[in-house]
Amino acid sequence: MSNRRLDPFRWPALGFAAYLLVQAASAAALFALKLGGGAAGVRAFYLGAPERFTSAKSLAGLLEVAVPHLVAVPLVLFAAIHVVGFARKLSRRVFVALVALSFASAFAATASGFAVRWVSPAFAWLKVLSFAGLEVALVSWAALLLAVFLSRSHPVRRAAAATPVEEIVR
Repeated sequence: MSNRRLDPFRWPALGFAAYLLVQAASAAALFALKLGGGAAGVRAFYLGAPERFTSAKSLAGLLEVAVPHLVAVPLVLFAAIHVVGFARKLSRRVFVALVALSFASAFAATASGFAVRWVSPAFAWLKVLSFAGLEVALVSWAALLLAVFLSRSHPVRRAAAATPVEEIVR
């Protein structure tokens, strides 16, 4: 049974999925190039490294990165979550877990830079792990979008049921 409500959104959703994959790959490359990919590189990036002639990140410098991320990342997640949720391809438990991973990782990835700089260098591991979690979440949402919109039909489990987002709110 085809879900005609999703059919008009096939190409925009596939384009959005491609965007998510390109963004995830670009972010991973940038993270590896600028921060080295490990906790030591994260510490050096935020706290400065005299051997590289770099100084610690300032509050203004961190805010210049954090502020756009605090708007853009939740909007991207919001869009992906709602389209995948509308298609009802995931069980409620998996859907909720992926939503939680997405938003928790996004928040922790942004906040951990501040924590490394002003609380403790030990938070460098949180930065690495939260970035990896966000990357996994973005690739997962892209894969789910591709699965929904590349299939020939878009079955809906229960047409009269509440959307997964409404079920979470209950």
